[in-house]
Amino acid sequence: MRAVILAAGEGRRLSPHFSGPKPLVSLLGLSLIERNILSLRECGIKTFTIITGCCSGEIESYLGDGSKYGVNITYLHNSDWKLGNGVSAFTFHKDYRDGEKFILTMSDHIFELDVLKSFLKSAENITEDEILLAADTRLQDVFDLAECTKIKAEQDRAVILGKNLKDFNAVDCGLFAGTKALLQALSEAISQSRYALTDTVNILAARRRVKLHFIDGFWVDVDDLPSYRYAEKVLLKSLVPPKDGIVSRVLNRKVSLKITKVLARTGITPNQVTFLSFLISSVSAALFAAAYPLLGGLLAQLSSIIDGVDGEIARLKFQKSNYGALFDAILDRYADFLIVLGMAYAWYSAAPSLPVLLVCAAALTGLPLSMLLKEKFHALTGRPFIPESHDGIFRYLPANRDGRLFIIMLGGIFNLIPLTLIVLGAITHIQALVRLYNARKLM
Repeated sequence: MRAVILAAGEGRRLSPHFSGPKPLVSLLGLSLIERNILSLRECGIKTFTIITGCCSGEIESYLGDGSKYGVNITYLHNSDWKLGNGVSAFTFHKDYRDGEKFILTMSDHIFELDVLKSFLKSAENITEDEILLAADTRLQDVFDLAECTKIKAEQDRAVILGKNLKDFNAVDCGLFAGTKALLQALSEAISQSRYALTDTVNILAARRRVKLHFIDGFWVDVDDLPSYRYAEKVLLKSLVPPKDGIVSRVLNRKVSLKITKVLARTGITPNQVTFLSFLISSVSAALFAAAYPLLGGLLAQLSSIIDGVDGEIARLKFQKSNYGALFDAILDRYADFLIVLGMAYAWYSAAPSLPVLLVCAAALTGLPLSMLLKEKFHALTGRPFIPESHDGIFRYLPANRDGRLFIIMLGGIFNLIPLTLIVLGAITHIQALVRLYNARKLM
C-alpha cells in the first residue's frame, strides 16, 4: 500500500513562529513530514507520493528520493494548490494505479504508532466503492475541538462532515484509506467548484460510502503554536514505557524527558548518550573508591537519569536498533559493576574481613539478575516481563536498575556504604528468587 501525503499549503497560522515551509517545521528533532514518513515506515509502508505546492523545491530538496529514510519518495506538483486541499488530493490521480488502495494524510498531522497500525489493518477490509476515515469520538480529549472538522456518525458510517456542524459525535482525524471511489468523488466535487477535501467526503458520505475507524490513541493536527506545544507534550509523554520502575516513573522521567527535549534538537545519537551515561557511572565508581561517597552517589543517580535519555531519543527520532539495545544493556552491566566495585573497595579497604568480602560478593552477583531474568523470560515466551503485572507485591521492591541506583545515591549522601551493599545484596537475590518462583506459573 502506498501513502500519499499532502504538503502543498502555506501553513499561515504556524509560519509566523517558524522559518521555512510548514511540512519542514522541526518537532523534537524531526520535521513534521519526516515524522509522518517514519511513522508509516514503522507500519510497513515504504512507498510515498508527496503532493507539493507553494514550496515544492524546498521540500523535494530536503527529503530527496527517500533513500536516507529507507523508503521511496516521488513527487506530484499541484500548481492550483491555493484552491484547496481537495485539488491537491486529486493530483494523485496522475499516478494512481487502477484497483489500488492508498493511505492519504496531511504532512502536519501526527499520529501514535498504534493508531496507524490499527487503521492500516482496518483499511485492508474496505471495498473499492468506499473509503475509510479515522475518527475520534473522545470529544472531551480532542485538542482545540472548535477548529476540528466534525462528523455526524451513525454506527461506523459518516453521515455528514463540517467544521461548523452543530450535531456531531466524532471528529475527523485527517487520515484516510482511499480507493478509486475517492478520486472519482474528488473529480465530481472539483467540477462543481467545491475544492475542499471535506466537500468530497460529504459526497461519499451522502451515499453511505464513508466507513469510520474509531481510534484509541493520540493524534494532533499541528496547525498553530498551541497545537505545536501540545504535540511536543504528548510525544514526550508517549516515550515512557509501561515497564518503568517506580523510581523512573516518579523521579527519573521528570528530568530525563526535559533533557531529551533539548538533546532531540541536536545531532547526538542514542549510542552517544549511552556512552555518556557509562562515563558518568565510571566517575561515580572512582569517587566511591576514593572515599567521596556524596559525589559518587549523586553521579550514580545522574547516570541513572541519563540512561533513560538514550531510549527516549531512539524512540522519538526512530533511531532504535538491535545493536543499540545490546550496547545499552552491556554498558549498563559494566556501569553497575564498577559503581558497586568502587563502594566495595572503599568498605573493604577500611574494614578487611571475610563477612565484608561475602557481602560485597553478594551485591555484585545480584546486580545482573533483574535484567537476566526479564530478558530470558522474553526470549523463552515471546512476552515482555512487566514488573507491575508479574512481580505481585514484590513490584515495590527497588531491585530494578533505577531502584538500585537510587539506593546507591542515598547510601552516598548519608555515607552508609556498608548498609547500602547489604541492602543491594539482599533485595537483588530476593527479587531473583521470587521471579524464578513466579515464572514457573507464568510459563
